[in-house]
Amino acid sequence: MTAVRLPRLSRPGVLESIANERLFALLRPYADFFASRAVPIETPDSIDCQAVIREITKADRDTPSDLLDAISLIDELANAVAVELLLDRIPAHSLGIERSGKHSAADIITAAWLSNPDKLVQTHALSRIKRVRSYDYFQASQTTAPKFVTPAEETIQQLERDIDSWHVERFRARGTRVEIFENDEEVEFSIMHGSLYRRQQVVENGRFGFQSFWPVQSASAIYNREFGELRINAKTGKEKALYCRLLGKHMFGNENLFPTGIKYTLDPLREFEFDALAPGSIEGISDVRMIELWLGDPDDRYGVITIRKGDDLLNWAQAKKKNIWLERRLISATFKMELLRPKRELAITVRPPNVAIYSRGPVAAIIEAWLTERGFIISPKSPTRTRHEPALAST
Repeated sequence: MTAVRLPRLSRPGVLESIANERLFALLRPYADFFASRAVPIETPDSIDCQAVIREITKADRDTPSDLLDAISLIDELANAVAVELLLDRIPAHSLGIERSGKHSAADIITAAWLSNPDKLVQTHALSRIKRVRSYDYFQASQTTAPKFVTPAEETIQQLERDIDSWHVERFRARGTRVEIFENDEEVEFSIMHGSLYRRQQVVENGRFGFQSFWPVQSASAIYNREFGELRINAKTGKEKALYCRLLGKHMFGNENLFPTGIKYTLDPLREFEFDALAPGSIEGISDVRMIELWLGDPDDRYGVITIRKGDDLLNWAQAKKKNIWLERRLISATFKMELLRPKRELAITVRPPNVAIYSRGPVAAIIEAWLTERGFIISPKSPTRTRHEPALAST
């Protein structure tokens, strides 16, 4: 085996911070293995923690795999964020630790492994989602956010089978696990599946050789209940499209709910600012102003969205010398368009990549022509715009 990294537990004092009785309960099933390495596990008070760490970090083929699994999981989750995620899922009293006691993160995570390992594995899956920073976004194709209903176990199993089939067809290992975590704002999906077969050179006791294995690959998806938006982290574009289709199919009953094509964009706002809202050459438009803007936080992990509303956000931003979308993701914008004949105001909402909400009928042609000319509708025929393009309507 290759060396095992334990970045937390190998620090001085961290393994020692686990209560003696709990550490003994964790290691006692492997007492024979440790005895063969001259590390006795005989009583809770006699454990040489540094010797334990030494033997695990230089693991070989005789090291019990379930011991490595337990220690590696505890090491990865021995932090404050993971403890908070754990306590959201497991009542503190069920861990068998004293509320008034002094407990380190490693001690709490070890208690969870001993009392409820399945919940700890789920917490590990959720913690992976929280670490992901980069997502692609897919907006539901309907104007109101689809309601998420907790699926039956049979539905999750069918989703796993469909994901599995796709990966197996691409010569990846069979086996898929989907974990679902719900809260009031979002639904989080942890997806683990097999990857391509790998053969890797290793060294053990000074001798070089090869180890062959099927790695596990992970992906994640998060559905925003309020905005009807699905964000996905996965290796390839085709894999992201797969999750759009299968999550739409099994979770919402519509495999086309999250289209992967891009029809609308808000990039003109960032690129041209005021000029992006110029009436341009479209007849019948006297003025367009932005009255609502949704901005995504640069850190994708938490799904934080800021909504700004006003009579004219661009003029407000200029007066206050604010760059309201600096380093922000532009999620949705609503414009007020003033028509000359008949004199009226129309609301237009653009929500990339594939949603626009506006009045239909005769005025739709004017709106669509303006969206196309200003670059909010992506089209190979869209004209090249410049910052100094006239901002007056043609007459």
